[in-house]
Amino acid sequence: MRKAISSLSLLLAACAAKAPPDVQNNPDGGDGVDAPANVGMTVSGKVMDYFTAAPLDNTTVASDGLDPAVTTTSATDGAYSLNIATGSKLFFLTSRTSYRATRSAAITVADVALTQDIYAMSAADVRRQYTSLGKAPTAGTAFVAADLVKQNATPIVGIPLANVTLVDANNQPVPGVVGPYFFGAVGDIDPALTTATAYGTPPRSRVAFLDVPPGTFTISVTFPNMAGNTQILTLFTAAADGANIVVTGNGGAGSAQPPLDPKFSTDIYPRLQKAASGGSGCANCHTAGGPGAVLKYDDPADLVLTNMKAITGVLDLVTPANSLLLKKPLYELPPAVQDHPNATFLDINDPDYKLILLWIKNGAKP
Repeated sequence: MRKAISSLSLLLAACAAKAPPDVQNNPDGGDGVDAPANVGMTVSGKVMDYFTAAPLDNTTVASDGLDPAVTTTSATDGAYSLNIATGSKLFFLTSRTSYRATRSAAITVADVALTQDIYAMSAADVRRQYTSLGKAPTAGTAFVAADLVKQNATPIVGIPLANVTLVDANNQPVPGVVGPYFFGAVGDIDPALTTATAYGTPPRSRVAFLDVPPGTFTISVTFPNMAGNTQILTLFTAAADGANIVVTGNGGAGSAQPPLDPKFSTDIYPRLQKAASGGSGCANCHTAGGPGAVLKYDDPADLVLTNMKAITGVLDLVTPANSLLLKKPLYELPPAVQDHPNATFLDINDPDYKLILLWIKNGAKP
């Protein structure tokens, strides 16, 4: 665990209640331990059953990607509400009696309130998926359901099962896994269905993997486009006897081709600004009077870059991936506790992470 001491605490998106008096020696302005994230935007909606969409009361909802985590319990109509630091990327974990602990797809919080329904899977419904295959759930494994979504948020259809694979960190098939199986029109997996098809309103194309062992894995989906084939890789973490809901492509819009030689003023500085200005929300806290005022991102671009270069560790030109600009806001897999109050990059495949990494590798040009 990379706990914040000395200049290692500089890059907190919401690092302390006020700017510290001594940037180099004590950028946390106190005990050297990360302070709670700035509480910014409301994320609210309903907790619902994954297979029936029935609202679920008395369901615990906890964040993963914030330090400390925030929790709440759904109301009688399934409603929940949480305050989440602006610029966060995180997951929600739901738990309820007779339900599997269910991990949501990734959620991104910009600088406007977000309505986001979240889902939980009952043990009985998961067991029914196994029964349709003539099997029983294996103790200690997870059930994983993935919405097959392109980066433009449209469903992926017309592909065979062979185009959807579950691989480990070495890009090898995960042993012992049952599936994949596509979901059919009735909302359960259909063993006879061999081609991805979208059903319902709005249309959804879904796939399931059963008996997934605990660990962090990647769902790889390949589908044709006008230029050939596109591959989407989506990382998730499974827990023993749990359930996962995954959305491939993260349901977001596709991004333009990144620059080959990014510059700070035109490519990096804009990503550090508030989400309302097209950035990642960093400047919501890294601003005068904000909890990250020790390093303000809404100063003029040349001044921001000068301040970054002046403080050891912010930019590491020798080992770029160790730069605190990248390392601190990177989501840490369970059971680690986030050493940044709110995760900004869910993994190293995040487009902004890759852009900043390339910029540092190329010498952090102005």
